Amino acid sequence: MVPLLSPRARVGRGAPRVYGPDLVETLLVCAISTVIVVRLYLASTGYPKIGGDGFHFAHVLWGGLLMLVAAILVLAVIGRSALQIGAALSGVGFGLFIDEVGKFVTSDVDYFFQPALAIIYVTFILLALFLVSLRQRLRIGPIDALANALALTHQAVFDPHAADVRRDVLELLDQADPADPLVPALRARIAAAAPSSQRRPGVLHRTRVALEDGYRRLALSPVFVWAVIAWFAVAAVSSISAVVYLAMGDDTGPADEGPVVHTLQLAASLASAACVVAGIWYLRRSRLRAYRWFQRAILISILITHVFVFYDSQLAALTGLAVSLLVYVGLRYAIAREIAGQGEAEA
Repeated sequence: MVPLLSPRARVGRGAPRVYGPDLVETLLVCAISTVIVVRLYLASTGYPKIGGDGFHFAHVLWGGLLMLVAAILVLAVIGRSALQIGAALSGVGFGLFIDEVGKFVTSDVDYFFQPALAIIYVTFILLALFLVSLRQRLRIGPIDALANALALTHQAVFDPHAADVRRDVLELLDQADPADPLVPALRARIAAAAPSSQRRPGVLHRTRVALEDGYRRLALSPVFVWAVIAWFAVAAVSSISAVVYLAMGDDTGPADEGPVVHTLQLAASLASAACVVAGIWYLRRSRLRAYRWFQRAILISILITHVFVFYDSQLAALTGLAVSLLVYVGLRYAIAREIAGQGEAEA
């Protein structure tokens, strides 16, 4: 009889979640997107108020409610899907919360407090740096791999359309201790979980499959490589040109303030452009390496360049940040597909 808990497991020590960084990334992207959408919506509608007769239901309350719903979902439901939805709801809720930080750092409850966006942006930068550190420090040992496999087993066994989860579980079991009696038992249970054709896949599954099929067709298109090169080349040239233009036409502010800001912004733009050049160089040799260089360029733009764009124009910074986030999410998806494709080719 297989024991419920491996005797080698270290009870009481939390194991790192192998897909934890992806969940944190979902939270971050949803939070930043929420702030952008809320700011643009309020500006376009004249900052309406929900309530009346002295009442105003600020969106910080809705943010707290969404974070509560996310917490209940994560605590009460088993499965990676619940964690993914919880991460998204947490991100939206945190975005609604942090968007009103100006009201809580000023005595007159000023939503339009000028440094508020800077506070918001620094918060997101710190969260992004934590995410980068989390990815770099993630180490999965045999016991951690087994713990993650156990956490995914429910969905892998009982969801007939969770082929990707079953593949993840088997890969984790490859990293676990083969002498542990749970490993062969889980392998046998996963092998017995045959997909069912009687149940129609859910909306999320169909959407994911459609995105994967669309990416495969797009990646095989002869214009795909040139489109990627053109987009990043134009982005790099535009970024450097904008900095040079602002530096040459800067007549405002203290004499020593503008040049310093524009010098730092130009250095970040040049660093981002260098990453773009490296990505273009590798694109025909290895798409995975090229995409990683493009990802570095986007991260420099998000974490450094846009900070200084806020110095000149907050609306332009929000718009540029929205575009950069879309590109970053697309690159993350492309990198994941390239890694999966390499794994399928080796198999």
